[in-house]
Amino acid sequence: MYERILVAIDAHPTEENASAIRRTEQIGTLTGATVHVLHVARGHIIPEDITGGSARLGVWSADDDAEDADRAAVQQLVDRLCAAGIDAHGEMVVATEHDAADVILQRAEDLEVDLLVLGHQHHRGSRTAERVIHQHPPYSILLARPPQEERR
Repeated sequence: MYERILVAIDAHPTEENASAIRRTEQIGTLTGATVHVLHVARGHIIPEDITGGSARLGVWSADDDAEDADRAAVQQLVDRLCAAGIDAHGEMVVATEHDAADVILQRAEDLEVDLLVLGHQHHRGSRTAERVIHQHPPYSILLARPPQEERR
């Protein structure tokens, strides 16, 4: 059924990733799939040099822009999945908000996933979710509900 799952999460706040991670953990346990946790950290386009009439643009590197808390959140989620007996890996990619969907789609393609799980921040009208869905990728997509909307 599923061999490779990519779950795209928002590292802040980590409690609100519970729905996506819970679903991913359940599916990963049932199928024995490898799970990849992806956090697209928000990068910023900033002026590098505004003197001498040149206005080149640059993007901060992951080391400059990503916070330790983001890395810790991804690590915590990977540790949780591993503790449940799931082969799990995590990564952070820095991109502008506009490029988040492209990053998710590219990582899903690179990893040859069977299932993409989008966390609650992509639920209900998210531009990222809309862009991902409109690309008609060749794998299933699960949009996890926000925690307050989950049924118990």
